[in-house]
Parts: sequence; structure tokens; C-alpha cells
Amino acid sequence: MVEVIIYRNPWEDPEEVARVTIEGEVIGETPTAQSLRERIADENDPIISEYTDGRELLRYIASSYSNGYVMAGYDSEESRRVVEEFNDAEYLEWVEESGLDTSL
Repeated sequence: MVEVIIYRNPWEDPEEVARVTIEGEVIGETPTAQSLRERIADENDPIISEYTDGRELLRYIASSYSNGYVMAGYDSEESRRVVEEFNDAEYLEWVEESGLDTSL
């Protein structure tokens, strides 16, 4: 699975508050997870509504949910590579081979 994990208090006592999969699923029952679910479902959200693919969504989550109090990162090196390093052709090939539906 390709996921981004969001942690609260990442430096002292990390607490996982949400996971977002490349398929656009949000895992977790925290306020952060619920807020992300609502934003992804909201066609009027000014930022997330622009994304049509899970890779774009994970890039957004990884960058925008990282500050001193909250930190977002990939669940594995493979996830980071798929999202950040694959060019478009490599990514489309990976999507086809994986059989995942990454369209949002």
C-alpha cells in the first residue's frame, strides 16, 4: 500500500492521527482524519478539489501537513519513490501493474 501518515507531536511522542492512501482513502478516527475525509469529498474545497489522482493528493498531504506540531511522511521508501520519483510514464505503468484505482 502507498500511504502518507500524519503524526501529531512527531519529535517527542509521535501519535498517528491519519493515513491517506494513494486511492484517496483516509484511515483513522481522529478530528484530522475526519477533516481530511470531508475535504476530499467536498467538490468546493479550493485546494483538494483540484486533484484528480492519488499521487497528486499524497504530494499535497506530505507537504502541507508538515510543520513543527504535525508531521506527514510516507509509510515506506517505496511509497516515497512511487509518489515523488516516478515520472508520469513510470507512474502510469505502476498504476496499471498494481491494479489500484488511483483516480479521485
